[in-house]
Amino acid sequence: MTEFIYRYRWIIVLSSLAIGLGSAILIPGTRVDPEIRNYIPQNMLSRTETNKIEEEFGVQDLVMILFSDTSVITNDNLVSIKDIDRSISRISGVGSRISPFTVRSIRSEDGMMVAEPLIKSIPGDKEDLSLLGKAILQNRFANGIVVSSDLTSASITATISNGSREMETLHKIDSVTDTYAGNMKILKGGLPCIRQSLSTDVIKDAIILVPAALIIMLLVLKVNLGSWRFVMMPFSVVLLSTIFSVALIPLLGWKMSIITLLLPVILIAVTNNYGIYIVARFQENNNQKEVVSKLSLIKSLFKSLNKPVIFSGLTTVAGILGLLAHSIIPARQVGLLAASGVTLALIFSLFLIPAIIMVSGKWVTKGNVGNKSTMVLNRILSKIAGLIIKYPVRILIISASLMIIVSSGIVFLKVNTNQESYFSGDHPVRQASDLINSKFGGSQTISIMVSGNIKRPDVMAGIDNLTNRLKDVNGVGEVFSISQVVREMSKAIFTSTEYGYDRIPDSEEAIAQMFELYNMSGDQNDFSQLMNLQNSRAHVLIRLSEPEKAVITSIKELIARLTANFPAEVSVGGYAIIMDDFADSIIRGQAASLMFAVIAVVLLLTIIFRSFLGGLIGSIPLVASIFVLFGFMGYTGISLDAATALLSSVMIGVGVDFTIQYIWCFNTQVKKGLTFQEATVTAINTIGRSIIINAFSVMAGFSALMLSGFTSIRFFGYLVVISIGSCLIGAILVIPAFLVTFRPRFIGFETGKPRIGRNEKNSDVIGSTNAAFAGSGTT
Repeated sequence: MTEFIYRYRWIIVLSSLAIGLGSAILIPGTRVDPEIRNYIPQNMLSRTETNKIEEEFGVQDLVMILFSDTSVITNDNLVSIKDIDRSISRISGVGSRISPFTVRSIRSEDGMMVAEPLIKSIPGDKEDLSLLGKAILQNRFANGIVVSSDLTSASITATISNGSREMETLHKIDSVTDTYAGNMKILKGGLPCIRQSLSTDVIKDAIILVPAALIIMLLVLKVNLGSWRFVMMPFSVVLLSTIFSVALIPLLGWKMSIITLLLPVILIAVTNNYGIYIVARFQENNNQKEVVSKLSLIKSLFKSLNKPVIFSGLTTVAGILGLLAHSIIPARQVGLLAASGVTLALIFSLFLIPAIIMVSGKWVTKGNVGNKSTMVLNRILSKIAGLIIKYPVRILIISASLMIIVSSGIVFLKVNTNQESYFSGDHPVRQASDLINSKFGGSQTISIMVSGNIKRPDVMAGIDNLTNRLKDVNGVGEVFSISQVVREMSKAIFTSTEYGYDRIPDSEEAIAQMFELYNMSGDQNDFSQLMNLQNSRAHVLIRLSEPEKAVITSIKELIARLTANFPAEVSVGGYAIIMDDFADSIIRGQAASLMFAVIAVVLLLTIIFRSFLGGLIGSIPLVASIFVLFGFMGYTGISLDAATALLSSVMIGVGVDFTIQYIWCFNTQVKKGLTFQEATVTAINTIGRSIIINAFSVMAGFSALMLSGFTSIRFFGYLVVISIGSCLIGAILVIPAFLVTFRPRFIGFETGKPRIGRNEKNSDVIGSTNAAFAGSGTT
């Protein structure tokens, strides 16, 4: 391999640059997909049922324009709301809408039903305004729907027309509200607005997070490698592999999401490790040997590093590829993209860095061995080694006890698919969502479509029973159905003492006659969102004030019970139902990806250590870290969501490197003839520093995520510290104590050829392999 790199060194360097430049050209073509329903397969039942309902009644993702003041029932405020309502009605992309000026009042006048606008004209004096406020509170279709019960907020609720460009329509709505803002505070909420904010905020986050991660990584490399010439070699690997992976997104026809936002940071944090090993080893060789050619140095480099670097890379790829078993589409995409980036980084580290060394001029290195921080760390490692030798059983018992205590928090772990929680409390979208949920019944919806002869009394009564039962469920804000309209019509026809008052009529003819009477003064399109013009389909719309999984699940179960013997066909869909299925997908996907990653890593460790028992032992820190991670999330209230669901596979891919490094180094010392205790002390003092530095470099790279504007991404950054930290403790404390206590037979496995005897202490092969793990601490 060395001869190949030397012969084609310029081709390797130039082709690597060409890959980077070609990939960079593709990146500006990346688009953002904020639609979370695209994260799950199209053939999922909830998506197909929702599509069926939306074909009949339009998209039910609501846009809500919210107005707040000490009182919205003032002349100036009502004028502003009316102007905005009128302007929004003229926007071509807006479908149906409900506002204080579209709501009708159904009443009896001279024995006839009259349907007239709730606000015929805007009052000018306080007395008329007071009367209007009372009328709003008494109107079933206004109170808590278009005006809050405390009269401090009002809303205009609209849907986006099928076939319209959502972002263009939202921008037009923004222009209208900016023009007629007045003195009221105006917020815009609902799922389309959440998607709009995600589209812009994902790009903003990427602009902040990627440079921040790169700067942090540059500083980490500078501290560990010293000279900028050495820093730029692994840093070039980080840049090229990250650019390549991100460029695959538009190349494959995929889109950026809040999940794929993690991709560049994952690669920046992870892909530097292999380059650090190679550069650090080159520095060591260059310092120790005064008159040696570059070719000889590179040969020595590959002799000591090929296997451990390749093994570390393969296990990282295997862990990340566990995401391919995930049911969330962007998670699978991140798994493939990140694995591709890590693979390319491994190739660049083994070919590009040696090629750069060969084409460059004279290298002069300045070691940092013996500096104050190194001496302090060495003293700490010596104390750790002493504790392991003296108290290995206690360490195992204490570690196991702590793991059991922390992991018990798993019972409190929750799954959250509510996109509102992506935003911090001071974000306008989050403020709008809180206002909608508290005063207007909620913006997230469940839709029930009833297909049949809707005017049949038994069908209408079934819809009415469904409506009334659903209204009593905790977490349900409002329920809208055509049966409510029929009940209001009955109040205008009958007196409160008559049998038909506030009831569903007993005959189809009576129901049909009610609608005919209504159409004489009203408009037959007033209730187009609740029943089609053919009277063959009805729509029950449920707004959720608490769009949590437990609430949605209970509603689904109640609907299933109430419609078991329904006299018409029933379809259940809506965004909230899709999100419930999405939550189930996260759970299934998390289990599948973890199982895949753990099995793959165990098999690879079995091959590396040449023992199935060795594979199982090497996986102990990973399995323990998974339980610690989920337990910590449960205790701290951090939910498992679309972003945090990726963490465990990433942790497995990265954290397993530490265990490989320690066991490989420990095995080397045992094969040199040292006892298990002596090998522990030597391994901790030689490889321990490298493991700690690599772990902290990974954590430093991921720390950039703490600057994110999304709470889920920030949580991901915090959790990396917990998970990688627990893997670090497992590698330098638990695994050494385990090996000393149980002395597994697989120790003594061969690490290279020729075969080395157990008592042969001065082998060059063993010595060079051990030096491979000096890592970034040997410059």
